[in-house]
Amino acid sequence: MQDSSLPSGSGGAAGRLTPRERQIVSYLAAGKPNKVVAIELGISLRTAEAHRARIFRKLGVRNTLELACTLCRHGGRSRS
Repeated sequence: MQDSSLPSGSGGAAGRLTPRERQIVSYLAAGKPNKVVAIELGISLRTAEAHRARIFRKLGVRNTLELACTLCRHGGRSRS
């Protein structure tokens, strides 16, 4: 899975995500549950949940739908 959903140089809160958080964002944007993220990245479920919570807090979103909308506004992957 690529970690290019969010450009590393984007401004605001999105620019403050760590490379690992950007990697996890790509899984979340693809609709992957925490358990799949944990297994594929070789981390514990609790660590995946902590990353998700930190990402949501940094970006000021409450769920993955808001996260996807935020990615669109910050130039994330397009559907084309």
